[in-house]
Amino acid sequence: MQYEVVLIKVAQDDYNGLDRTIKKQAKAQLGKLTVSPKLGRTLGKKMGLDLTDYRSLHFYGNKYRIVYKVDDGKRRVIIVGIGRRERAQIYEAVTRRVGRGL
Repeated sequence: MQYEVVLIKVAQDDYNGLDRTIKKQAKAQLGKLTVSPKLGRTLGKKMGLDLTDYRSLHFYGNKYRIVYKVDDGKRRVIIVGIGRRERAQIYEAVTRRVGRGL
């Protein structure tokens, strides 16, 4: 049984802001999450940021990340951010979003 992949509004904005080549790879990774929601690695506490319960899936030559949370009860993958891994940019953005209650 497949999972539904849901992008919160700011994650949809992240996705829409990607150039076409990067967006194509992101879309392929999002498709993988429908059948393998635990494909990405768990984050926990990383670089002074607390992203416990979140996972990260890399793409585009390991330069970008999709950060998400799995809701097994509703069979949903909730995407909270898509962006560059460089200097922890996406992890910091997601931490801010989570702190505001998404």
